[in-house]
Amino acid sequence: MLIYSNHIYIYLIAVFLISVIGMVVYNRLIYYRERKITRKVQRLNMQLTLIMDANKTDTWTYHTKKNIFKVISKQDLTETLYTPFDFSQLYDRDDFKKIQKAITNIQNRETLSETLTVKSAPNKDGLVKCYEITLSVLHRNRHDMPSEILGTQRDITLEQQRAENTRKLMLRYHTVFNSSLVDMIYYDADGYLADLNDKACETFGVKNPQALLDRQMKMTDIPSYREMDVRTIEHTQLSSITDISQTKATDERVPEVTRQGKIYYEVMLGPIRNEDNQLYGVIAAGRDITEMVESTHKQKEASKLIEKRTKDIQQYIRDINYSLRISEARLVNYYPDTHELEILSDLTETGKRIAQLHAVALIHSDDRPKAKHLILHMDKRRLGTISETLHTKLPDKQGRDIYLNFNLMPITNHDGIVTHYFGLLRNDTEMSYTEMRLQEETAKAQEEEQLKNAFLLNMSYELRVPLHAVIGFADLFKTEHSLEDEPIFANEIKKNTDVLLNLINDILFISRLDAHMIEYNYEVHDFATLFDSWCQHGWSETSNDARKIINNSYKSLRVKIDKHNLGIAIEKLCNYVGLSTNEGLIKSRYEYLHDELIVIVDSTDGGMDLEDATKMFDRFVSDGKNKRIGTGLDLPIVKEMIEQMGGTIDVLSEPDKGSSFFIALPCEMIDFERKIVI
Repeated sequence: MLIYSNHIYIYLIAVFLISVIGMVVYNRLIYYRERKITRKVQRLNMQLTLIMDANKTDTWTYHTKKNIFKVISKQDLTETLYTPFDFSQLYDRDDFKKIQKAITNIQNRETLSETLTVKSAPNKDGLVKCYEITLSVLHRNRHDMPSEILGTQRDITLEQQRAENTRKLMLRYHTVFNSSLVDMIYYDADGYLADLNDKACETFGVKNPQALLDRQMKMTDIPSYREMDVRTIEHTQLSSITDISQTKATDERVPEVTRQGKIYYEVMLGPIRNEDNQLYGVIAAGRDITEMVESTHKQKEASKLIEKRTKDIQQYIRDINYSLRISEARLVNYYPDTHELEILSDLTETGKRIAQLHAVALIHSDDRPKAKHLILHMDKRRLGTISETLHTKLPDKQGRDIYLNFNLMPITNHDGIVTHYFGLLRNDTEMSYTEMRLQEETAKAQEEEQLKNAFLLNMSYELRVPLHAVIGFADLFKTEHSLEDEPIFANEIKKNTDVLLNLINDILFISRLDAHMIEYNYEVHDFATLFDSWCQHGWSETSNDARKIINNSYKSLRVKIDKHNLGIAIEKLCNYVGLSTNEGLIKSRYEYLHDELIVIVDSTDGGMDLEDATKMFDRFVSDGKNKRIGTGLDLPIVKEMIEQMGGTIDVLSEPDKGSSFFIALPCEMIDFERKIVI
């Protein structure tokens, strides 16, 4: 009994050891099996990711019980949960309803799967994508009802765009091809018939166009095209006369054509090539002109005559319209019965009618009596042509008053009674203003010529007077004279020589100004210290009873100027004012304002009218009292110098009250110091 118990223990221990070993082995087998499965799953996930990325496919699921959408990422197959509302924001509202309806159909087991096309919601750039979504059952519950639905969506935006573009292109092609009022026939690159429209079938009596296409008729089967090579064909226009009955009897190649008799046909052949000049096909656009040709033959002579006259009339109308357009002219009719003026700019259009009172109101008041006289002439139906230019109140593009030239002639009936007046209305504005400018320029030229002659006369006189004085006093040295008189003779010779020299210097100087030979060198100078000396030097040659004042309100005014030439201008201006003032007060002053140096020279004596003051700076012109002051070139020289330095000069003058001259010269100020006024 004891031995039997020992055996049982041994067997139990052995069984236990075997069980332990078996469990260890089973555990390792399970471990390696799970590891193998994990690697396989990873490999499949990687393959699935590549496939989804390559096919631009996204995957998501819908859990029917939880009402949750789960989107699977293509990159790492991670899952993102969406509520129905959040998921709906990814799609167009109406298209999401389509998705919901498809899911409902699958849930209710009405369909096993559904495929639909939807649009996404616009992204931040406003772009909308198009997806093709396939819905199918992923899992079922124990009652065989769908518990999870799989949705795979593929981005077909580019495909949709290409398909839509292709559809539109085909639609346009078929619309143009089939709705054309002419025969449209298309041959492929090998010359075989590829398509023809209903109009072509009607023209050639083709009852079964598909049979004609299936038979692969060649382009060279057509008699007019038999000598053509489709590979070298160019744009060609053909007109042909074909006896179809005779052709079918002698050389039947197109049995589907049931048309009989002679056909007059014109066609335009156009090859279709790509950018590499490879032929795609040939399009033939033609029309049956048999009826037109036969009708033309019957009425050939009459038609030619009518056509010629029609063309002549049309050309005549075009010529008239062209002439009216380029000459800015209009045709005019005046009807005495209705007292209306009709204006036509085109013979093919209705003219504009204006009542006579309105027409007169458009005329300038200066020419209104003339216009009324013309209208009265026509209202009384008088014979004789009318030619008159009237000044109107109508403005042109430049804002000028328009001048209109009327040339009218009476039109009479068979009884010789004037029915209306017909003629031409021409815009003479440019010519009228040109004539007015020509008259003004002529008058100005004549005035300038007179002024030049007067100037030359004055210069000749001024040159002769001192010259004769020099010669006269020089001759006195040769005659008997007292030694006490020689200083007087020498002084007169010197004085007249100085006058002559100043005159010649002014003429030479203004000539150099006109030739822009004067150089201007701008440097920094103290204008306050220079102004007094320039004014004093300008007045030094004047001898009168006028009191002279220099108003200098600056201790220092350092500006960038041309010292030499500005000094000449101010000295000549002061000299002119000094010579033209006999009594009273002469005052000179200056100021620096708004980047400009302002110099003012006033006089309380003399003065002149406004008309004379505006001519003071012109050459060859004397002052308002017809007196020449100095050489007569002082002010023109000052004006030219100031303007060449970028400045301006002006004058205010009133008779017997004096004149004020203003010089404004732009210049740069460096610094200044005013005098202290106590």
